[in-house]
Amino acid sequence: MKLIAATVLFAAVAGTGLAAVRLVEDPLPVRPPKVGRITGRVTAPGGVIRPRAVSRVTGRIYKPASLDPATGRFAFENLPGDAIYDLCVTLVGGREVEGIDLEFADARLLRLAEVRRKQLNLPPRRSDRFSMDDVRELQKFVRDMKDFMEIRRILYIRGHGLRATMLVELMRTRKFHQSGGRIIWRVELWYFLNQFGGWQRLANQERLLRRAKTSPQQWRKIHVEYYPKLSVYVNGEGKAAPVVFEIPAAGDITRGRVAGTRPYQKTTPHILGLDVKPYTPAAPKPATAPVTQPAAQPAAK
Repeated sequence: MKLIAATVLFAAVAGTGLAAVRLVEDPLPVRPPKVGRITGRVTAPGGVIRPRAVSRVTGRIYKPASLDPATGRFAFENLPGDAIYDLCVTLVGGREVEGIDLEFADARLLRLAEVRRKQLNLPPRRSDRFSMDDVRELQKFVRDMKDFMEIRRILYIRGHGLRATMLVELMRTRKFHQSGGRIIWRVELWYFLNQFGGWQRLANQERLLRRAKTSPQQWRKIHVEYYPKLSVYVNGEGKAAPVVFEIPAAGDITRGRVAGTRPYQKTTPHILGLDVKPYTPAAPKPATAPVTQPAAQPAAK
């Protein structure tokens, strides 16, 4: 029906001898991002092997254009701009250390939306302050879950106002009819949205980073840690801040899974993005020493 109406309108305009209507496209709201590079130096005891840059959004893995094993200096070239990359390295001995992108899901689309709002002179989107009360609500959400995995350990929580990102370790160690005595282990990114005064996990938005279904003996060999400082943003001009990072000699169980550790670990998550610092009581002041009164002087005769 629409096609017939458009044909009739075109014929009517043509019959009047009027000039054809010229269609003009609006200019792009932002320029397409340029390709860029990441440079820096990562050092570790025993040396670094097999560094790579990973996009958690696309799943693409990039190899370094150059690497000096002696100094740990590296360079990644031809990376699409306006994107975040996690630098992942394997150390001598098999220990793995990875960056972790704790931005919210579709972070790039949110940035583009803010650019467009400014161009249209629209008010900024509603935001709220992310506080320790929000952290406690998110922790309770995970603690009260009832699902197949009986161990759920939060590694990181990153607040973005009314949004939040969580890195969580999940495990199933109890036997079930298909396991054959195997351990199921996963590391995932979860995303939350605060709507109507409560936090809700976004369905079907989680990102699976690691998974294993293996024997307890093989599982104990897994060693992977996550550090946000190894997550790098390449801006629209293809530029990124240089990376300088020294990997600690000892593994940190609060940042991932350390080889040879027990499945259940009671750790405190790393909290990022707080708009309100948690209350810290001031240290008590030392008691004031009593003032010694000077000895009375004898009265003058």
